[in-house]
Amino acid sequence: MRKILIGFIENGKAGGVDRYLLNFFETIWKEEVQIDFLTNEIDKELQKMFEEKNVRLFRTASLKRPVRQYRQVRKLIQKYQYDTVYLNISTAIDCVAAWAAKKENVPMRILHSHASGNDCENVLVRFLFNMIHYFSKITLYHTGTKFYGCSKKAGLWMFPKRIVESERFRVIFNAVDAEKFRYDAQVRNNIRNELGLGNTFVVGHVGNFCYVKNYPFLIDVFAKVMKQIPDAQLILAGNGLQFNDVKRRVREMGLERNVLFLGWRADIEAVFQAMDVFVFPSRFEGLGFVGVEAQLSGLPLVASDRVPEELKITEDCRFLSLNQSPEVWSDVIVNSKRENRGELRLLDNIPEFDLRKHSKELKGIVEIGG
Repeated sequence: MRKILIGFIENGKAGGVDRYLLNFFETIWKEEVQIDFLTNEIDKELQKMFEEKNVRLFRTASLKRPVRQYRQVRKLIQKYQYDTVYLNISTAIDCVAAWAAKKENVPMRILHSHASGNDCENVLVRFLFNMIHYFSKITLYHTGTKFYGCSKKAGLWMFPKRIVESERFRVIFNAVDAEKFRYDAQVRNNIRNELGLGNTFVVGHVGNFCYVKNYPFLIDVFAKVMKQIPDAQLILAGNGLQFNDVKRRVREMGLERNVLFLGWRADIEAVFQAMDVFVFPSRFEGLGFVGVEAQLSGLPLVASDRVPEELKITEDCRFLSLNQSPEVWSDVIVNSKRENRGELRLLDNIPEFDLRKHSKELKGIVEIGG
């Protein structure tokens, strides 16, 4: 029996990496393959779902205790004799499990980059983390046998250029179940009624409340949108460390009647239906999984130029510089609304994001046939 250890997952809800891992798991899962996951904190709901398919969820120390994590991962590999260790990481600092797998001579050691920067708001701390990342990056690739990225930009962030431009590296886009996000007028009416939106113009964003997502700029942009459309609404779905800070900023700017904080939603595909434009002003992204989902919902997308161009899958995707004023962003947003959401104007690269067409490629990562 093939044995695969995958890391690290949080709770299946935390963001793009978790959603990718769950989609990946559902695609490759077979009864004759033992799949286990690493986590830093056991989520009971996720654990229950995994147990139904004989999947084990192992808790290890966080990177705050690297030596402990290293020993724990080594012990797991020794005990269960994995053929493959597949690590999905955001910075080269996340190298501990990779070195443990190399030390235990795991035959297949896969490193998959999902970011293109350090998510840290404090300038000095971010500088320190970047320095540690770049030093870790010098040797990280020695631990891997296969290398992937959710974009080329994510690959260059994690691995040396000679690796990314070689046959040892491949881009694997975060695939989406396109049918799940298809525009539905009835769902739009229902969710708008639930949220009390009526027929007003709705700007939307979905994501963790953190430095990388650039919420202060998003709020400034929306304030300019309201100058043009006074009854416009902004809906924000997600949780995170900056949640209360963003709410405070909204309150201080007098926008609380026009900004809805939805928290985490299990029905995010329905939330997309309520929007008219999706705004994505990230400071950086590995790819921007949520932007693909938004476009598949028929939404125009206005994104920063720090987001990889591979994200663009429809003609209604615009990239703007973060150096441009909130007024410029506002003008583009207000003029982006589409009247016919049902007619997707897809580009030729959409098969690369379609989960149903992506199955063979995902199974190829860990070399599972069928």
